[in-house]
Amino acid sequence: MTLPVIHLALFPEDQIDSAAEAISRLHKLGVEDKDISVISGIPYSDKILGRPMSWSRVPVIAISGAIVGCLIAILLYYGTPLLYPITVGGMPLLTNPTSFVVIFELTMLGLLISTFIGVFVEAITPSFGPKGYSSEITDGKIGLLFSSPSDLEERVHTLLSDLGAEVVHRSEEKLWI
Repeated sequence: MTLPVIHLALFPEDQIDSAAEAISRLHKLGVEDKDISVISGIPYSDKILGRPMSWSRVPVIAISGAIVGCLIAILLYYGTPLLYPITVGGMPLLTNPTSFVVIFELTMLGLLISTFIGVFVEAITPSFGPKGYSSEITDGKIGLLFSSPSDLEERVHTLLSDLGAEVVHRSEEKLWI
């Protein structure tokens, strides 16, 4: 079994197509998508780079927060008059038109709070895959950080150099096995 080696390839910012082609060629060599990280100062979409769409848990957390907020609003609006009935001047105990405002507001409050919590949880959740950085990425270059078997090292370097990568080298990061 060959140990994985972490590589860093830097492409100029105007060669986004070459970076996307490099990702597809790395896939053909057997490098899985979970072993590739794209580092850039510009937020390129997954579709531009030919990568599968990255999914987030934030929408699920937000929708569940909205449902909880709606349930709490219904419980408060309809449960309170049933627990403490006060009839005033022959008015009905429960009215639907005025309930819409309270239910809407508490549903949106649950949505906002849960979205904030979801984004916070996504930000602190660790990501798995190769990690590294180069100061040239701050200057506008696109970095491909990936791990591949050590027996593919020479083929990977020639492939990426032919596609226009300015710098292709082994990352200085150590692997703990």
